[in-house]
Amino acid sequence: LYPSDRVPVRTTDPDGTVHSPPTDWSAVEFCIECKTNSDAHDPFEEKKGASKGIDPTTKERKEIFAQILAYAEFMLTRQQRMWIFMVLILGDHCRIIRFDRAGAVATQKFNYKTNGAALIEFLWRYAKWPESTRGHDPTAERIIPGTLLAEQMKARAQKDKDTTNREDYIRRMFEESLDPRWYWWKLRVEPDGKDGKDRFFVVGKPNFQAPGVVGRGTRGYVALPADNIADGKFCYLKDAWRVVGPDIDKEGTILEHLNEHKVKYIPTLECHGDVGDQVTQTDALWDELNRRNEIEEGNQGEDIVSPLKKHRHYRIAVKEVGQPMSEFTCSRQLVHALWFCITAHSEAYKIGVIHRDISAGNVLLYYDPKEKKRRGLLNDWELSKKTDSVRPSGRQLDRTGTWQFMSAMTLMTPGDPVAVEDELESFFNVLLYFSVRFLPHNCDKVADFMHAYFDDYSTLGDTYKCGHYKKGCMETGHLDLDITSPKVRECLEFSWMTPTGALAPGVAHPLDMIITTILQWIKGRYFLVERKRKASPAQAAESTANLLINNEEFDIPGYDPTASPKVIPLHSQGTIQERTKAEACAANLRTHSAILDLLALAIHNEDWPAADKVPDQLPKKGYQHGADLTTAFPSLSNASGGTMFHGIPPSSTASLRKRRAAVVEGLEVAGPSKRSK
Repeated sequence: LYPSDRVPVRTTDPDGTVHSPPTDWSAVEFCIECKTNSDAHDPFEEKKGASKGIDPTTKERKEIFAQILAYAEFMLTRQQRMWIFMVLILGDHCRIIRFDRAGAVATQKFNYKTNGAALIEFLWRYAKWPESTRGHDPTAERIIPGTLLAEQMKARAQKDKDTTNREDYIRRMFEESLDPRWYWWKLRVEPDGKDGKDRFFVVGKPNFQAPGVVGRGTRGYVALPADNIADGKFCYLKDAWRVVGPDIDKEGTILEHLNEHKVKYIPTLECHGDVGDQVTQTDALWDELNRRNEIEEGNQGEDIVSPLKKHRHYRIAVKEVGQPMSEFTCSRQLVHALWFCITAHSEAYKIGVIHRDISAGNVLLYYDPKEKKRRGLLNDWELSKKTDSVRPSGRQLDRTGTWQFMSAMTLMTPGDPVAVEDELESFFNVLLYFSVRFLPHNCDKVADFMHAYFDDYSTLGDTYKCGHYKKGCMETGHLDLDITSPKVRECLEFSWMTPTGALAPGVAHPLDMIITTILQWIKGRYFLVERKRKASPAQAAESTANLLINNEEFDIPGYDPTASPKVIPLHSQGTIQERTKAEACAANLRTHSAILDLLALAIHNEDWPAADKVPDQLPKKGYQHGADLTTAFPSLSNASGGTMFHGIPPSSTASLRKRRAAVVEGLEVAGPSKRSK
């Protein structure tokens, strides 16, 4: 349904053919989805005798659930919404659903033919509600095409235009954001502090949009101050629903701390603050309903821990506008930019802050107008944490970070705190991610490799852990391209490209040295961790003395245990040598200095190809995760695992984990069970 003044217009061809317009999700006010069967098509069905969870267990229900989630995502993506409502018609029955960034709440299914008053009253009230009650953000004002603000934005996008200057990227990004198919907005930022005055910024289409319905819903904009569009400085504005919890600081508070300590190569805070009293409600309702159910079942309800997170709407503006790292022009620039990002991480760590979300989207290219040079910028500090935190466990129930770039160790042991070694491994993953996609190499199945290394996961019961291939690479120290031939090792290697675009066989690429070295450091760390886990009884004698058996029971006639051995067991000799090497390698990851020295050495002392970036080697239409594992990585095809989409297992993405519905006062709340992981 559309507001009457925003209904898309049909078009008619000269021959009289009428074309219905595509759905304009920027203008959609309300969705009503109609299905014919009240049971088979109901994604929230939980009849007695069936599974107690609200999961859509059949294929058809899964597809319908995914469909209504897609509608919700389209609306949240294209509009400035706090929440949305939807009606799901199921034959003679229906449900009313409310979505926000914490989850979804659905009414019990009711027959609208015999009990139409409830649906009629809801629709009547919805039509009478003010926009804010319907879920529209009152701090976001739409900029109508043709108005003064809109014309000023278009004029500024053309000011000082220089298409030959690559440092003109900020103005170009703003120009690209003025897409007439998207609404433009005037957004209010309410700065923290008693003396802070409201700030207003104008924005177009976001240049970054986090996918999904549930979560932070982060959007990033190239913005201008609304009171000085013609001459004001461009800045970057991030709109998100931050997680609220003990010891979780606002990103602006963290940046303010880092800026005060002169940490380099990070954003400079302009202003930040929560957006009014806009908080999610699904999490609170889940908690209330489940506590009531527990009490009704005879329990106290005190041990309930809601798996749904409370989110609060938040905006932050920073002075620097960076480019995606994918805009690098050559391999040397990629490594150079990452050196600055690791330096920023190092300086922050020295004053007690660890980032904890090193990923491809959080490292940026940035042109420093003062130094007139390209630099790297380490962005998005919202998940960072003080290293002196005394909390014994994590601040959130799930892992912190982006699945594809988290260390294998973190993915295998999610309860352990993130260490410097894990962060440096994440930087390595970022380097590998961009290199495999945009540089020439000997891997002819890029999609397969990207799936196996970045997206794959394994399972142990209900727990999702690191994929087998990625874990194997860390433990062996090699990026094998054919893991089915253990006698013949073919590792990933990068190719030297001449200025004409031709490959130069036999010429070593500096990236190979960097990747090989860091992988050996990581291998050393994993070796030590594994040996510590498998400590022998002799090594653990003090703690396991009562488990050791008296040797007198197993005497060998004529054997003198005090004499010098005539043979040295190979495992003992090898372990000493391997442990010494592993200690030396692993030590390079305990601080930032070794990896910074390695990159600096490569940047300045190695020969690099002048321009070796190639077009993105991932399939343009994407790729079917896991479908090709039987070709490049056949031994993984039968493993217990799957694909992570934006760090979430597919069963979680579609909200298909076993869940529990609490029914109180005519409402069901869709949320994971308190026992869910």
